[in-house]
Amino acid sequence: MPQIKETKKKSGRRGNNEGSIYQRKSDGLWCGSVTVGYKTDGKPIRKLIYGSSRQEVAKKTTAMVGDVFINGYTSVSARNERNFKVLFAEWFDLFVAPNLASVTEENRRYMMKNHVYKAFGEYSVQDVDLKMLQGFFNGKVKLGLSADYINKMKSLLNNFLKYAVKQHYISVNPMSDVVIKKSENGVEEKEKALRQEIRQDVFNWVMEHDLLKPIVITFTLTGLRPQELIAIKWEIVNLDAKTISVKKAVNRVITFDDEGNVTSRGEAIGKTKTPKSVRTIQLPDKVICALNEWQKYCDAKNIVSDFVFPSTKTGTMRTYAGLRSLLKRFVEKHNLQDEKISLYTFRHTFATYLLEERENPRIVADIMGHVKVSTTLDIYSHASSAVYEETAQTLDGLLPELI
Repeated sequence: MPQIKETKKKSGRRGNNEGSIYQRKSDGLWCGSVTVGYKTDGKPIRKLIYGSSRQEVAKKTTAMVGDVFINGYTSVSARNERNFKVLFAEWFDLFVAPNLASVTEENRRYMMKNHVYKAFGEYSVQDVDLKMLQGFFNGKVKLGLSADYINKMKSLLNNFLKYAVKQHYISVNPMSDVVIKKSENGVEEKEKALRQEIRQDVFNWVMEHDLLKPIVITFTLTGLRPQELIAIKWEIVNLDAKTISVKKAVNRVITFDDEGNVTSRGEAIGKTKTPKSVRTIQLPDKVICALNEWQKYCDAKNIVSDFVFPSTKTGTMRTYAGLRSLLKRFVEKHNLQDEKISLYTFRHTFATYLLEERENPRIVADIMGHVKVSTTLDIYSHASSAVYEETAQTLDGLLPELI
């Protein structure tokens, strides 16, 4: 009687060149990897496959493995199989970074390093497809990143992949069909002005502060940006004509190494944020009064400077960080931490107050240096509930008595 040969049960591991299947922890997507050829430098060319289930990926992987066995390996030169991170960095440095302010560039490089490269950096640009991108953005929404941050990341990736299409690295832009899910937290809170309920208290406390008093009055009654305010010199202030001619602003200067890491930080007076930001502002009498008092204070303290609001210790330009630190101490002293008051709060309050008082939005936008009125309306102004009640009362008087 012939002896029966014992067989061992095969493990779940696939054989050489049969590909591999795994589930990504980041978004739960199933992935398959098949070696379809080798580059001229000897490195393998792996094709990635994606699906919502292991069975779906296994079916696609088996078909691709069969195709490799029938048609043989692909031969692709190393220079044509472009690494996503390398190509993205080249594109950003050449076409994007030269047109960005230093702070914006730093934000985008942080976005690239901590989000984009972590997800796609090791892949070839040809392998980044719609499912990968959709899973990536679904994950960012779940993490609770702001809609604004996610949309900026989407725009950055979209522009890069448009470039990749034009350079014939890929045939279509997979970002075209990516859908960003709206935040589960609902509409993002845009309230940036001082709440109407605390305005008077804050201003009362400011009036008792020798350094912040003229600064906050000027902020709140002119709508200046912080970078514009600390760059103001007495030569552009005309107290008789009651005007300030905004022509310059303090810009943060940041340098980076080849890897996109910050190597130095500094500040320098340069151009305003946009050409529209070059403007002449008519000063209210309260600003004129505050500036006259400030001049007397500086004379008494022997503070000599060309700058309107200099460092009181050196007479040199007050730094952005120094001004922010001054405000932070004020906020902590009066237990205002929950109000999230920043240097921009007073600029936002300026716009909000004027629109609550029914000022023409075009005029408000011009004073603030905005190119579009929509910027003023969408970002900087949030009318109080009392304004809506007054509007309803106004409408009540529109028609003749009905009852």
